Amino acid sequence: MITNNGGFQSDFSGGGGIYQRSQTYTPSSPSNYPPQQPNYPPQQPNYPPQQPNYPPQQPNYPPQQPNYPPQQPNYPPQQQQDYNRANTYMPNPPNPYLNQQPYLTHAPPPYGHANTIIPPPYPNYPPQPPVPPVPYGRTNTYMPPPPVMPPVNPNIPAPIIRAPTAPLPMPGIVPYPTDFNPEHDCQILHSAVHGLGTDERAIISVIVNRNGPQRAEIRRRYKCMYGKDLIERLKEDTSGNFKDVISGMFMTPAEYDAVCLYKAMKGLGTNEGVLIEIIGTRGPTQLMAVKATFRQIYNEDLEKWVKGDTSGNFRKLLIAILQCNRSMNTVADPAMCQADAQALYSAGEGRWGTDESTFIRIFANRSPAEILMINDCYTRLRGKGLLHAIEKEFSGDIRKLLETIVRGMMNLPGYFAMRIREAVQGLGTNDSKLVRVIVSRSEIDLGLIKQAYRTNYHRDMLYDVRDDTSGYYREILTGLISRC
Repeated sequence: MITNNGGFQSDFSGGGGIYQRSQTYTPSSPSNYPPQQPNYPPQQPNYPPQQPNYPPQQPNYPPQQPNYPPQQPNYPPQQQQDYNRANTYMPNPPNPYLNQQPYLTHAPPPYGHANTIIPPPYPNYPPQPPVPPVPYGRTNTYMPPPPVMPPVNPNIPAPIIRAPTAPLPMPGIVPYPTDFNPEHDCQILHSAVHGLGTDERAIISVIVNRNGPQRAEIRRRYKCMYGKDLIERLKEDTSGNFKDVISGMFMTPAEYDAVCLYKAMKGLGTNEGVLIEIIGTRGPTQLMAVKATFRQIYNEDLEKWVKGDTSGNFRKLLIAILQCNRSMNTVADPAMCQADAQALYSAGEGRWGTDESTFIRIFANRSPAEILMINDCYTRLRGKGLLHAIEKEFSGDIRKLLETIVRGMMNLPGYFAMRIREAVQGLGTNDSKLVRVIVSRSEIDLGLIKQAYRTNYHRDMLYDVRDDTSGYYREILTGLISRC
């Protein structure tokens, strides 16, 4: 029989049973327990078996100490032990949440999440960290707090985390090199064109690996060091399309546009495609800079030159755009756009003939966001967009200019990808168009143009340009495209 009253535990099997030590008990108050005799004889190695007629227990066996503290009356009964295990009994610590009802701090979570069980607040109960989410398939599972991380080893350097100090550059912008030295670049360029022969690859290396502001600083510093304009010096030792590319790359965007417009209208005849491409795709701020630069370089009025080299409704639309009065609204007014769509229909497809003044007024003054909404409203009204109306109602240069405005405001990189495709497609290459697009967009969105080219034509723009060019002209164009 097993007893749990604080004394010894023994088992006697009848009068002659075998005594068995079933459990070693460690009392909670060792000071009141009689100490073991110091000269207790050790067990003999060949202990004889116990006689069958084992004498009964002596009557003078020492009783249990009277002052031994009794067991607590409310202590839960001891669980039945497994005597096939070790003899030392280690009780589990009591669980304060064993019989406690769950306490939900909020409504049941959605399907797939477990209910977070939080014990009710107790006085002087320390605050607990938030319980992490329970994996799917478990419910009401106690999640222990996260383990304490070991202290940081001072001998191991911590990872360096740097927050971005500036937004990433747009595709087409060459990152600013940390080792930029304008004087050193000026010396390289001067050595490339000084003396017999020209080192074209040294020129290409400087141009391709510098962005617009850096090239402008190189040009300014070169004149201070050698007393001559860098562009004029490079033109003396280069020729052809390669000369057009390197001279354009050392100009500012407004200066390059002004030079292209001047060349398009200079002498007999006019290259209307250049006027359509530049005036039809630049914003009001850019056009104001172009007009100022045109007057500064040539001491002429750009509007006067445009008026003298164009005619008809094409001239009216160009002059209206050059007033730089286009709206800058990024959010369109639906009511106004609906009224403009109706006005365009009444002035074009909805009548006999065409009222060009309505088209000029709307296309020269509405912002890109407004043109997009007008196109959507017109599509809902007629089932086809503005490009269909322009194609049906106009022809010649004014039709090309109106289509350029719509295409440029709907997808500007896609429009310039189309221009590059036109330059390299078929027999021969339109080098002036190819150079103008790549040079003018290299610091703006040439990377986006390359992506649009692949999306629209399923071809690699770099491969097509390389296939249609040659020599140092090919090297500098492919270098500019590769940097985007």
